[in-house]
Order: sequence, then structure tokens, then C-alpha cells
Amino acid sequence: MIKNLIGKDAGIIWQLLFNKGMLSIKEIEKHLGMDSLNLTLALGWLARENKVRFSKKNGMLAVELINLPTDIYY
Repeated sequence: MIKNLIGKDAGIIWQLLFNKGMLSIKEIEKHLGMDSLNLTLALGWLARENKVRFSKKNGMLAVELINLPTDIYY
């Protein structure tokens, strides 16, 4: 049950990062209004799947997507 919620939150964060680019943890919290526990669980999920990288932005921990999806034309 909780795994489904973590996966859903991870998807929401992924979409936000896709649309906005690199964001600090505080900025993600502001955009989504997600509590810090759910946010960290979802970021851990994304990190484990190698979807995000962490770095410093203005002295704060920031997150960005590692690989952006590309358009595929057939």
C-alpha cells in the first residue's frame, strides 16, 4: 500500500523536475506541498532508479533529472 503512494509521489516529483529543471528540496516542497517524509521517500525511489542526481544550488541540496526523455519518431 505505502509503496504505491511512494511510487505515485515519485512520479509527481519526476514530472515537476521535467517541467522546471533543477530545483532545491525546499523549492520542490513549495511547489508540491508534500510533507518532508513523503518527499524524501519519493526522492529515494527516484535515486534508486537512477532517475535523479543531487548537487548543491545556492548552498542547498538540489535535484535534477539525469536523463530527459527524447522524442522518438517512427
